[in-house]
Amino acid sequence: MAWIKSLREKLIILNMLVIMCLIVLATVFTWYNKKRIVDTTAKKQQAELVKMRLGNIFREYLRGMDLGLRGYALTKNKQVLSPYENALKDNARNLKELDSLFKIQRLDTVLARFENIKTGIESYVETTRQMKTAVERDSLQTFVRILNQDKGYDLWVLFSPFNDSITKYEDRQIAQAQTDYESALNWNILILVILAVLGVPSIIYVAYKINRERKERNMLLTELDENNRKYLFSPGDEGDHTTLSFQESISQSIDNFRKAVNFIKEISNKNFEVRWAGIDQTNIHANESTLAGELIKMRNQMKLAKQEDDQRYWTNDGLAQFSQLVRQNQSDLSKLCQEATSYLAHYFKSCQASLFSYNNDNTEDTFLELTGSYANEANKSKRLDVNEGLVGQTFVNGETMVLKEIPPSFVQISSGLGQSTPASICIVPLKYNNKTEAILELSSFTPFEPHVITFLEKAGEFIASAILSAKVSTKMQLMLNETQQRAEEMQSQEEEMRQNMEELTATQEEIHRQSVEAKDMVSTMISILNQLPQKIFLKDKDGKMVLANLNVAKTHNLTVEELIGKSDFDFVDAKTAQEWRNQELEIVKKGSETYTFDEVLHGHTTTLTTTKMAFYIPHLKQTGLLGIQTDVTELHALKKKVGKKEV
Repeated sequence: MAWIKSLREKLIILNMLVIMCLIVLATVFTWYNKKRIVDTTAKKQQAELVKMRLGNIFREYLRGMDLGLRGYALTKNKQVLSPYENALKDNARNLKELDSLFKIQRLDTVLARFENIKTGIESYVETTRQMKTAVERDSLQTFVRILNQDKGYDLWVLFSPFNDSITKYEDRQIAQAQTDYESALNWNILILVILAVLGVPSIIYVAYKINRERKERNMLLTELDENNRKYLFSPGDEGDHTTLSFQESISQSIDNFRKAVNFIKEISNKNFEVRWAGIDQTNIHANESTLAGELIKMRNQMKLAKQEDDQRYWTNDGLAQFSQLVRQNQSDLSKLCQEATSYLAHYFKSCQASLFSYNNDNTEDTFLELTGSYANEANKSKRLDVNEGLVGQTFVNGETMVLKEIPPSFVQISSGLGQSTPASICIVPLKYNNKTEAILELSSFTPFEPHVITFLEKAGEFIASAILSAKVSTKMQLMLNETQQRAEEMQSQEEEMRQNMEELTATQEEIHRQSVEAKDMVSTMISILNQLPQKIFLKDKDGKMVLANLNVAKTHNLTVEELIGKSDFDFVDAKTAQEWRNQELEIVKKGSETYTFDEVLHGHTTTLTTTKMAFYIPHLKQTGLLGIQTDVTELHALKKKVGKKEV
């Protein structure tokens, strides 16, 4: 019987091997056919890309160059030239990519022929550059002459046979790639059929064996459930668990392991408030020795350690920041006390804080002086006797005092919404070399923890030392300042008289020099403006001329001096002048504007390209309008003439 059982086990292994071999063979053939499909698809895409890029040479790029140049020749607007410039860039990139595609397809003969095509294209591009140069030089006759040469037709005669032959070759490549693609798909179908014919019987036999072993597996699952309750997690019920289904047993085990993993992850992420779902007072004792119970114990220990670390870090970081604050302000006693009080109040989130320094300047009258406060200026006396109140007792005793039960009338914390009594008050002596130099009093709505009191006592050493140093420095500085002040007063009186005389003389000379320079600069600027062919003028905020060159004055048959102070209302009817004025006010709001219009003055029509912009006039302290006008009457007439010829 043993050999029969061994044979059955070997049959299962044999069936599994058959299935694995079939899967491997199917995978290999599928991978091979996939590679064929990818290769044929790539060849097809390359062929289609070659056709598209060859077609784009005339359809997109050369056409774009032609349209851009024609538009530029008509308008001379460089924005219209953008299709030409974009076509130049895209054409160069397109030719490089065609070179790469021909090399990938290993078409060496085509590459040699394509060099002639590129030479023709470069010749055409050079012709377009000459046409662009002719337009820029305003030589429309040269542009029309080059255009009539029809270089594009010559290039098409060279390009068309090459394009036809390449298109036919690429069409054949596409057809062959499609055939190979279909062949690979057919092979894939055949492989899947073979896999189904040979694999299905083997799978049926394996399923039969699995079904027979189900009862044994259920017994193992029952044992697994019992061990799960014993070692992992016990919900605490005492019912019969031997009738659990396969899904229930597996689900319970997976759920418990998932809970354990998530619990550990949360702890590793420093979330020490995480809870094990399902544990409560009814089953906590049943899980004392399970994994869930041990993890909860570990969480509690790590939570306690984390609290201690946070307190230690909080103390060290606070002391480091506080010591830096003390060093930065130790030269100014008043600022030191105020900054230290505010910092400690914010760091401990206290509602009120006061700092009393020991004042012994007069040995006959020593007292505690309020030198720093936070949120309680109106409720505190500026001076306390050495033994007055709790602050005075703390100074005398030299021991920290903490009050946890505060009478309502003892102290009130006020805000815009009302008043309330604090929950705790802490009064700390600030000592240096066991000698109290100041007293710090804090009140809060939350109790002061032991680590907070320890922090205050350590911080007190920094403040006390700095206060003592600041007092000594202040006294020495006062004495030094008093001595220097007396010496400087005499010296400054003599120096002041001498400087006043020198400054008066220098000021008079500078005013004279600037006056001469300003006159020369204005004269030079007006000469330059008069030499320019454009009409240049400047109007104030009311539209009146404050500056103009000779060209503007000649237009109105006036001198420049006669033109200054006049507006458009002096030369045209009121309606037209008001329209021009409204337009100029809109330009001042926008900032600037350039446009072309026909100006009619004294019965003569002139086409002007005008740029107007807002301009600040310093000596008038107002924003006016600067205008620059260029006469383009002849240019527009020439364009119309050329347009009629082309028609």
